[in-house]
Amino acid sequence: MRAKTLRREGRVTTTKRLGWADESCRAFVFGTGRVIGDGGFVFQSSHAPGAAAEMRDAGTLEDWRSTVAAACEGNPLMVLAVSLAFAGALFEPMHTEGGGIHLRGASSRGKSTVLRVAVSVWGSPKFLQSWRATSNGLEGVAAACNGSLIALDEMGEIDAREAGKTAYMLANGQGKARASRTGTARPAARWKTSILSSGEISLADKMTEAGQTSRAGQEVRLLDILADGQTHGAFDDLNRHSDPAAFADEIRLKAATAFGTAGPAFVEHLLRNMNEATRQAREFIDSFKAIAAEKFDLTSDGQTSRAVARFGLIAAAGELATAWGITGWQPEAAINAALTGLELWLNGRGGAGQKEARDAVIRLRAFISAHGSSKFENLDGDAPRTILNRAGWTRGETYYIATDAWHEIHAGHDPVRCAKYVRDEGFLESGDGRNLAQRAPTAIPGRPRVYVIKGPILGAGDD
Repeated sequence: MRAKTLRREGRVTTTKRLGWADESCRAFVFGTGRVIGDGGFVFQSSHAPGAAAEMRDAGTLEDWRSTVAAACEGNPLMVLAVSLAFAGALFEPMHTEGGGIHLRGASSRGKSTVLRVAVSVWGSPKFLQSWRATSNGLEGVAAACNGSLIALDEMGEIDAREAGKTAYMLANGQGKARASRTGTARPAARWKTSILSSGEISLADKMTEAGQTSRAGQEVRLLDILADGQTHGAFDDLNRHSDPAAFADEIRLKAATAFGTAGPAFVEHLLRNMNEATRQAREFIDSFKAIAAEKFDLTSDGQTSRAVARFGLIAAAGELATAWGITGWQPEAAINAALTGLELWLNGRGGAGQKEARDAVIRLRAFISAHGSSKFENLDGDAPRTILNRAGWTRGETYYIATDAWHEIHAGHDPVRCAKYVRDEGFLESGDGRNLAQRAPTAIPGRPRVYVIKGPILGAGDD
């Protein structure tokens, strides 16, 4: 018997893009080919790529809410991770860049369990991916997770040389430009997705393995928070279990039997009234910013402001999901979890100021501490001694650093900008006019230009 050919009346729009079909956010495409929203969109591919194929469901939304979501209550990091999973669907309609959170901590402390809980919002446990891949491979995963969540376990497994650029690529939402078989340029893959990562080390530490230095832009896109310092590792409330391992085992079982229903429910609510949903999200973000500013006495530093906005969007997604009856949490649970995440991030970076400024001070402090007696000639000494590879001179608690040594200390960074940072922190005495360096004391032959550093810098960065 021959199969019937079904013809769809009217025009349809084919798309190869998963998640939001286009920037209009009228339709959301899942790996199964299911389309929520505008029925005029049809997924063109015969099968979804790897990760997206696991965007399937098991159990009902009530099953997920009464088991997985219920277990999150009292556990801020789990609430934060699930809220982040919902936030992926808000990036495109709110015209926000992608990004997310890196959970850092010792092994076997619950980080992977937190990732599995977040993954259950959109699909099966196999939706969880590993950092053990090339940047090209993760580009494909990210494109498949457009509008949802890319969860990557064990950052330590990625090649250190690729870690920084891969993290930036994932958050930036654009793949490499490539040529087609005919030699013409193919459109680069694009996506906007939440990123939830875990590992025993931070992105900065991973890049250091390859002799690279992380940039503030990379670290703000992937916010690093300590995830093993809660009451029980990554957990606070074990839900009457005797130990964290037993709690983690039950959570993994729940997340493996009820999954893939909460994300679609969130998208359906978004599509019913996108304008009202995004308006409410902005209100939640503004409320979060106000609470955070008062709670942590925040400055207007650009990096901190971006991080606060990111946590605010995560909080907004969680609060919307709660208001729509998806999570079953109490109101403000997501806001409080995001405040916990923000506090951990602030503590990890040493405060709310610019990262580059602190790093410049720390580099300088470390250099003086390590080489103060071997690379600096003491002008107060009775007799001069031979100094190999001299970096400068010292008198009392003041250090006079030669300009070439200054460039060496801040290799890979703008030395003038670093001098401004150190000056603004109160540790550099600038020269006349707009000069950051000044003429050396008369005791130094030739009186070259030097950077004059105050001794109290040796106590900087302890808090």
